[in-house]
Amino acid sequence: MPPQQPPARNEIVEWFQSIPPITKALTTLSIVATAISGLGLIQPSSLILYWPAIKSKLQLWRLVSCFFFNKFGIGFAFNVYFLYRNSLQLETEIFRGQPADYIFFHLFSSGLQLAAASVFDMYVLSDGLLLSIAYLWAQHNRDTPVTFMFGIQFKALYLPWAMIATDLLMTGSLPRASIAGMISSHIYYYLTTIYPNQGGQRFLQTPQFLKRLFPATVARGGTGGVRAGFGQTQEQPRGGGMFGRHSWGSGQRLGT
Repeated sequence: MPPQQPPARNEIVEWFQSIPPITKALTTLSIVATAISGLGLIQPSSLILYWPAIKSKLQLWRLVSCFFFNKFGIGFAFNVYFLYRNSLQLETEIFRGQPADYIFFHLFSSGLQLAAASVFDMYVLSDGLLLSIAYLWAQHNRDTPVTFMFGIQFKALYLPWAMIATDLLMTGSLPRASIAGMISSHIYYYLTTIYPNQGGQRFLQTPQFLKRLFPATVARGGTGGVRAGFGQTQEQPRGGGMFGRHSWGSGQRLGT
């Protein structure tokens, strides 16, 4: 018999399968939610955070879809790219082997953003999701150099503030969702890292049911978080680029 030919490789499929599960879910939901509304398969108004519909009609999916709905355009493409890049680094570095902790971060920060949305009448929280991820990444990579927009370089510590300032300048309105995302992420970071590292008690703990549902694949280390050095800056020698409104990320250029 002639030797069998190996099956043809599909690099796109292999890349998608290699993405860690939480980052894969966040990226996929962002693409799907935006695509089905942009293609007219579903009304965009059915995806936004509209409390009367949630309370009276029990349209509970709005509590989730509001974090992933966006508008088609070049800004959306950058959003998806940087959402993927930042979340990938969090999941594979800061929360490496601890999926329950990473899921709890999103549940906690999203809960705070929903509470803020009920007070300040916010309907779309996709910018808040981006800022919460970017802020936590920046705190753990405070001294990493990033390049912003037209070659302006600064430490990653200032990245969330630059993102908010850019949004403010380009839209002319206060980016409330972005601010809510950053504040919610800071509260999480303070309760799980800053305060415990100062000798205080860690009041915020990942629930046991999440740990049972999403068991750890790497043993814990240190006392401040998911592994040794969780509360310390991890410098990454990576550069980056910013490309207009919402083209935010962990300081990496497209194609790197």
